[in-house]
Amino acid sequence: MLESREALILQVLKELPKDVVLIGGYAVNAYVPPRFSIDCDIVVFEGAAEAKKTLAKHGFKETEKGDVPHGEYIRFVHEGSKVSFDLLLNSVLDRDSGILFEGNLFKQHSKERVTVGRASPIRIKMRIADPELLFSMKFISARRQDIRDIFMLSGTEPDWNLIKEIIKKKCGEKLTQERAKLIKAKVTSKHYRDSLHGAFGRIPDKTFNTCTSNLLKLLHALTQKAT
Repeated sequence: MLESREALILQVLKELPKDVVLIGGYAVNAYVPPRFSIDCDIVVFEGAAEAKKTLAKHGFKETEKGDVPHGEYIRFVHEGSKVSFDLLLNSVLDRDSGILFEGNLFKQHSKERVTVGRASPIRIKMRIADPELLFSMKFISARRQDIRDIFMLSGTEPDWNLIKEIIKKKCGEKLTQERAKLIKAKVTSKHYRDSLHGAFGRIPDKTFNTCTSNLLKLLHALTQKAT
């Protein structure tokens, strides 16, 4: 079932208009060993009508809709497989923190890259958010899978100064401290490495140690700057 769901998402991505920017798990797959996901997030600009038409063609129906500052949020769900697409028109709002990522950020910090699935041979070339922007967004959300994603992104040697710049602009001192403390506790816990295996497969020692070291250095730098 997971493989067929993944194939459906990749097929839709292949047909979407060129002005969309891929974020979320399928964007992370462009940089690290791919993981399964049945949710896909895209930032949409002028091509919203075309994106909706493509989703409808593949059996997706609108299930949720709401206004956000400078944009709109629409969720589409496939009736048979329960695969979902979140269309984020012109901006992205983190609901928990209330932090807004404006459309210009995605235009500035994205490039044409290739994303893949965990099982499907389909390779999709499209505009994908830069790792620094993905990292910053996931730092703020800090859900379990977000932390796994930023842990793996830490091994790709992103521009750490840009990450610190984005987080500094978007987060106050209190939230930065809270997120850094939460993330550090998770990634240094005794069984954290085991928790990565289900999502990303077995992680080599060198990769795990590099990710841990780089991420802890960033967390230290963020909390030092915030004090």
